[in-house]
Amino acid sequence: MNKQTHWNHAAITTFVVMAVLFCSCKNDPNAVRELNEADESPLEYQENILMVYTDSAQKKFELRAPKAANFPERENQEPYLEFDEGIDVLFFDIHGDIESSMRGDYAIRYPKRNIWEARGDVEVIGKTGEKLNTEHLIWDEIEEIIYSEEFVTINTGREIFMGEGFVSDQNFTQYTIKKIVGEITLEEEGE
Repeated sequence: MNKQTHWNHAAITTFVVMAVLFCSCKNDPNAVRELNEADESPLEYQENILMVYTDSAQKKFELRAPKAANFPERENQEPYLEFDEGIDVLFFDIHGDIESSMRGDYAIRYPKRNIWEARGDVEVIGKTGEKLNTEHLIWDEIEEIIYSEEFVTINTGREIFMGEGFVSDQNFTQYTIKKIVGEITLEEEGE
């Protein structure tokens, strides 16, 4: 084989390999988007969170959480923050005094709608000591209400009310149980 023939074979082989590689490597925008959307990883993690919300220089609530994961908007899914180790929230009155508290084992916040969902062992305690327990509670920041369609119990210290569904102001001062299914009167000490 002479030098010219060897050079032609090498050039043809290189051209064929490059053509195959060029034709097989392409970026399909839809495939890239699907790959990114299949990745359910959060954009960021945060630890030891303290969120203080004020309106017109008035402290409305303070939230603490051990950690949060921030998930971006994806096709058919709005962005959200996940608090998989729970949240503790304090609500304040117009004088800056604690009006009520809320805690949940797990929570999600949907920032576009300013909606929170607390799940697991959820508890709300009012200023007068009334206590709400449920497994699922929704908190609407804009409307300043908390509500649930699940089973709830409210312990007033004198009575325990059980029911399906509940709505209250976020300070837990005015509430309604939608369907009461049970009521227990507690005996006072000394009786």
